[in-house]
Amino acid sequence: MKLTTKVTLGLSVAAAASIASTVFVSDKVVTKVRHMANRKKVERFVEDKFNGNETLLNFVDNLEDKDIESFMKVAQKVSAKRDKVAAYGDNVKNATDNVKEKIVDLMEHNC
Repeated sequence: MKLTTKVTLGLSVAAAASIASTVFVSDKVVTKVRHMANRKKVERFVEDKFNGNETLLNFVDNLEDKDIESFMKVAQKVSAKRDKVAAYGDNVKNATDNVKEKIVDLMEHNC
């Protein structure tokens, strides 16, 4: 095998290894940043809803990343359900208004 072929092959292997390690490291960095962002969101939640209760903030500081992620999933589900309830409430309000208008119209036409 020629020297240039060996050098090219060696450089190709080194490039592939560096790309693979970069992807692995960047995945770790993205995961770490996501965990940090989620932890800050939970801390802001405690600040807003519980007036910055030190006991709860210490509790959040001691939670593991997987626990914080579980909390975020629950919060997202609660938020989605709250939006659905708000939509149902609007529908009920509109239906009630329609029934009220029909009753008023019926009373006006029959009296």
